[in-house]
Amino acid sequence: MSLKLIFSANADQSDMQLCEDYWAYGHNGRYVEHIETLCRQYSVDYHILFGVLAECQAYLDDVHCEYCGRPYQLDVPADIPYIRKQSSWFCESCISFSGGQLTVGR
Repeated sequence: MSLKLIFSANADQSDMQLCEDYWAYGHNGRYVEHIETLCRQYSVDYHILFGVLAECQAYLDDVHCEYCGRPYQLDVPADIPYIRKQSSWFCESCISFSGGQLTVGR
């Protein structure tokens, strides 16, 4: 898997490790359990966890917009297998720019 994490300038090493652990989710259908485990492991509540996660953006290096080449930005780890099954993908900016003409395989 080609996952690239981009951290805010405010992120410290602990925040980066938490984000890496979050995105290491194994897609076993137990997302809530994964969140609970991270909260226990890092001794934070879920509000803090998601605040830290907001300081990190995750991209798939191997899935790009067919028009502009932008990598796919992930919202949750569960998106990974779904988007990789798509035959093509167009980012929202390109769809908007095209007036909705770019929707093939979306």
